[in-house]
Amino acid sequence: MSESAILTAARAAVAAALPGGKDWSDDPANIRPDKLDAFAVTVTRDGAVPAAMGSTQEEVQLTIGVEVFTEYGPTQNGRALASARGEAVRAALRSDPALAAAIDFITGAAMDVDLAKGERRLARATVEMSVLATF
Repeated sequence: MSESAILTAARAAVAAALPGGKDWSDDPANIRPDKLDAFAVTVTRDGAVPAAMGSTQEEVQLTIGVEVFTEYGPTQNGRALASARGEAVRAALRSDPALAAAIDFITGAAMDVDLAKGERRLARATVEMSVLATF
């Protein structure tokens, strides 16, 4: 396994959880508000230690990050809408069999929601999961 395999599995899980959402993982800095709903998935290596003395494998600490971007109307609760999408993403990551096969443990998870007010009401849910994998 590798970071790229984990990223591929995470992207597939998020795409299944957010049907109709555009995957901007290849260009997360250029998500356009006119192309919502959208998401971006990243995998970041936080550290690694040898799996065992003399082993070529490493136990790797990773953060899987997902940003979900959406728009909400003036009569909608943007925080609740973004939170529901973030929870769907978190549940999909926790239950995806391909991702479960690629990682050893989920050691932590967090979610945050940001709202932008103005003519266009935009919301972003950020989901992060800390995981351990051996490869």
